[in-house]
Amino acid sequence: MFLHVCCAPDLVLAHKKLKENNIEYTTFFYNPNIYPFEEYERRYEAFLKLKGMWNFDEKSIDYNHKEFLDSIKTVDVKNEQKRCYKCMYMRMEKTVIEAKKNGYNVFSTTLLSSPRKNHEDIKNIAKELEKRYNIKFYYNNFRSNNAISEGAKFCKINNIYRQQYCGCEYSLIEAENIRKKSLEKRKKVLSKMLDFDFTELMNKDLLKIPEDLYPGYLYESGIEVLKYLKPKIIIMRREIAKDFNIKNGRNKIGNWKSKIIIV
Repeated sequence: MFLHVCCAPDLVLAHKKLKENNIEYTTFFYNPNIYPFEEYERRYEAFLKLKGMWNFDEKSIDYNHKEFLDSIKTVDVKNEQKRCYKCMYMRMEKTVIEAKKNGYNVFSTTLLSSPRKNHEDIKNIAKELEKRYNIKFYYNNFRSNNAISEGAKFCKINNIYRQQYCGCEYSLIEAENIRKKSLEKRKKVLSKMLDFDFTELMNKDLLKIPEDLYPGYLYESGIEVLKYLKPKIIIMRREIAKDFNIKNGRNKIGNWKSKIIIV
């Protein structure tokens, strides 16, 4: 099978499902949408790391960002759905052309792994390409059965780069806008919980309680203060942790997780 690869994390999910079904594949890392070039290199290096681990075949192609820009000339780039559809179509069609050129009769894409992508859009594109190029599309819900969470763990353990935005310059701007809005929302909530300048405590690599944060704020406003500060690691006194029923190790507060070391 000829497999279009959009990124290493999504290949992790696809690889597992394909191996479960005893399907061998040749990869095609074709993503001219990725911007800037340094980001493309970062993602391609992550892909090559998986290639070194799993020893799969690869058909390579040079990076040409202009191909992406040309493909979206006819759409409003501010319309994410239409822009992404064109981008997926471009990458999947190029995959089909290369598949046929190299003697493959079946193709698929790791876009099926992505939580950002709509499967109906992918299947509609595939259906059109099947008819036009006389080729079969292999469909599998690569992201099913908690695969995204398992894939994230694999990437973390094996130090596989996980990107923070979809790929193109427009998605980079959109991701940055979302990040800024989220930051402002957190600041607004924290300003009601803390009566001092807390900006230096936000997103700290290591937050010590009570050294960095007086525990009275936790007792007054609740443990959710930590969720909005979002430190990577927390060191907390045993007596404080006991009051909030916090265990040593990974703890979940709402939809946020952090490692807490109890001393």
